[in-house]
Amino acid sequence: MNTKHTPAPWRYEPGTKTIRSVPANYWIASMDSWDGAANHEANARLIAAAPEFLAIVRAYATTYPLDEYADVATALIAKVNG
Repeated sequence: MNTKHTPAPWRYEPGTKTIRSVPANYWIASMDSWDGAANHEANARLIAAAPEFLAIVRAYATTYPLDEYADVATALIAKVNG
């Protein structure tokens, strides 16, 4: 399936506080916080896992189209696709 986002996998690099693609090393996002928020590293790890979560949601929606959560999965995919 074609996507508009940078392909997975992504990783969080604590030293630079950035999320980057692997192996191309594209800079996806910077997770530094002006107020020193303690949760920016947890947020970064969640964002870095997003492409893998999306792949699982897509597989679920395709495999179980009549399941009670298929509509939720389809709505999440639509949200990602814009």
